[in-house]
Amino acid sequence: MDFIIGIIAFVVMLSVIVILHELGHFLVARHFGVYCKEFSIGMGPCLYQKKGKETDFSIRAIPFGGYVMMAGEEDGSQSDEDSWLKDIPNERRLNGIAKWKQVCVMIAGIVMNVLLAWIIYMGVALAQGYVVEDAKPIVYVVQEDSVAQKAGLEKDDHIIKVESKDGKSIKPKTQYEILEFIQYHHDTLTLTVKRNDITFKTTLKPSYDKEMEGYTIGYKAIAYAKKIPWYQSLWVGCQNTWESATMIFQSLNMIIHGQGLENLSGPVGILNVTSKSVQYGLDTYFSLFAMISLNIGIFNALPIPALDGGRILILLIEKIIGRKVSTKVVENIIMASFVLLMLLFLYATYNDIVRLF
Repeated sequence: MDFIIGIIAFVVMLSVIVILHELGHFLVARHFGVYCKEFSIGMGPCLYQKKGKETDFSIRAIPFGGYVMMAGEEDGSQSDEDSWLKDIPNERRLNGIAKWKQVCVMIAGIVMNVLLAWIIYMGVALAQGYVVEDAKPIVYVVQEDSVAQKAGLEKDDHIIKVESKDGKSIKPKTQYEILEFIQYHHDTLTLTVKRNDITFKTTLKPSYDKEMEGYTIGYKAIAYAKKIPWYQSLWVGCQNTWESATMIFQSLNMIIHGQGLENLSGPVGILNVTSKSVQYGLDTYFSLFAMISLNIGIFNALPIPALDGGRILILLIEKIIGRKVSTKVVENIIMASFVLLMLLFLYATYNDIVRLF
């Protein structure tokens, strides 16, 4: 039963995130007069369709995401020979409006994802009436037979520095910074520890926790809750959105430098995490909801041609060189980047499956 609820929660989360992303494109495109042939909820065979003023609104069989079909998209999906496109004037095509307007259309989906994350974070804080302050990097409980116990850590030890074999290091202000660091550096670590008035170093190697689906060093820190007035939830939403975005960019930077590739996760991993978050309560589920929305928004902003950020990059290049890049070249570049994204998707899914076993 928990698994079924998890699947439903996963489908709802992913669908809402993608539909709102596409809704952003749709609303801004319509504002600039771009002809939108169809706005679809879901993918695959059409189950229901209603004709709007000029747009077909569809519900499709596969309940994952959705799309908006705009006239003049240069992604290889359209041809001037298409019957519906022949009568659409150039000024009503996406590639026929001013470049700054095209950028606005592309960026609108990203903005919707970020806005959704902020609203959810704000809503969670408002519903709770309190915020949980970040746990300090201070040992509260050392688990039995853990690497932390073997390394000699004790209650109230303050971790002031963590250094990996490759020379990377952090001086953590929160326990979360340590947890994030060891996901990417899980060979032997050197910890600088302050105990009372004595500072010493110890080494340990993080162990993989299958239940947590991540690396751990075997001790727990403690976080405290603080009550807040309702109006502070607005600021808390901003803070959580900013902190989550910062963490995502840090993770992307490490992946670009070839670190933490084994931590990439695809739909299988997200489904698994979603199922667990539902069991922990709605607050946890909606916090994950916000994080995934922000991830998708930021990922779409990357300068990869198959993504919104890549389309914006092409528009900027055209502006700089003063002429339009060949439609065929753009289509080929988008197709090539799409293939690379599919390979990355398969690799992330492979990681998910390996972690399950």
